[in-house]
Amino acid sequence: MAVVTQQRSIKSRFSEENIQSSSNTLEILFPQGRTREAAKIFIEWLKEREGQASKNAVSEFADMLQGGSFTSQDKLFKYSRRNFYMTILKTFVDMGFIRKNVPVWDDGRKKTLYVYSRNIFDIPQRPPSIGFWRHAYYVCKKWNEMFLEKKPFIDPGSWKT
Repeated sequence: MAVVTQQRSIKSRFSEENIQSSSNTLEILFPQGRTREAAKIFIEWLKEREGQASKNAVSEFADMLQGGSFTSQDKLFKYSRRNFYMTILKTFVDMGFIRKNVPVWDDGRKKTLYVYSRNIFDIPQRPPSIGFWRHAYYVCKKWNEMFLEKKPFIDPGSWKT
């Protein structure tokens, strides 16, 4: 994990040994500590909402993140709203981990809502033999495991919401 933290370029972070040694996708995508911590908090928040959140809900989350409504390592954690949108959410959407404007029917309102939704990848049982597709297989597998496992990264009960 320490090796992944120190590397700066995306090419060096996507080596097979770094992908294999990381415990989750966030360690691969976000090398910096605060950004990775904010991404972990966002993933746990999204998992509580079954992987979907409206644009308004994500905006409220970004406000709470900027206002210090979350704790990390028993300290209040603040992260800029702009950095959340430009660094974390943009990375997830651009790389296909989170889909934007997914139509979902809301029975209560009797209309279609457009939400952010996590993407669970349909990957084969065995990885491809070489190259980019092998790396992508392991990154996507770690992403799926984050959403399909029951154990949280952080304790959502420690949030100040």
